Amino acid sequence: MTEKKVAVVTGAASGIGKAAALQLAREGYAVALFDISAAVFDAAADIGGDCLAYQGDVANEADVAAFVKQTEEKYGRVDVLNCNAGVVVVKPLEDTDYEDFLRVAHVNLGGTFLFHKHVLPIMKRQGGGSIVNLGSVSGHVGQTEHAIYGATKGAVIAFTRAAAWELAAYNIRVNSVSPGSIDTPMLRGDIQLESARTGLPFEAVKREREKEQAFNRWAEPSEVAEVICFLAGDKASFVTGADWLVDCGWVAK
Repeated sequence: MTEKKVAVVTGAASGIGKAAALQLAREGYAVALFDISAAVFDAAADIGGDCLAYQGDVANEADVAAFVKQTEEKYGRVDVLNCNAGVVVVKPLEDTDYEDFLRVAHVNLGGTFLFHKHVLPIMKRQGGGSIVNLGSVSGHVGQTEHAIYGATKGAVIAFTRAAAWELAAYNIRVNSVSPGSIDTPMLRGDIQLESARTGLPFEAVKREREKEQAFNRWAEPSEVAEVICFLAGDKASFVTGADWLVDCGWVAK
């Protein structure tokens, strides 16, 4: 049990998820980290102190249920749920297998659903909470070879809006954050694929992608984490059902 507020963070081994977990810990939360990668334990070590780490698959309900149970047994509560775990498949539609589709859908949307399902009873019993899901600029604009990824992120945004209304009666706020180009392993993997396909150097492709942002640069994961932490906390007490673009003006163009 703890007197601190408790935050559950998925996709916490790297990128935006790890940055969010670090920032939440700095702001005084006890954090429980979940990721399919064993690097989740390294992330927990980086945070130190009052931290729980679990290696599992967000698309596996048994893993999700076991982790949430451990979190409740250790801390007695969950005040914040931050769903970051996601995967991307970058392929032309005709080259995309149904297995690719299922994997992206199960992780990006299914994992978000499963964490809501298992955390909500705790939040309802304690009288409230805050949920921040990770959307994407891909849920707002069309991106070549990202149709499945964009579809799942658009679904996460729609899911967030519906959940916000369903859970308002329980004092649970639900919002999403839609990043643009953030310097994460996932984005660098996209650029490596494009570099291999086009024969252009990685840095040349990166510079072209940076031009999609008004400031001609990628963001650091910590810049998205700041927005996640704001939405998670009491300063955003009147914010629910909203999708916050952290896309450096991409959608505004």
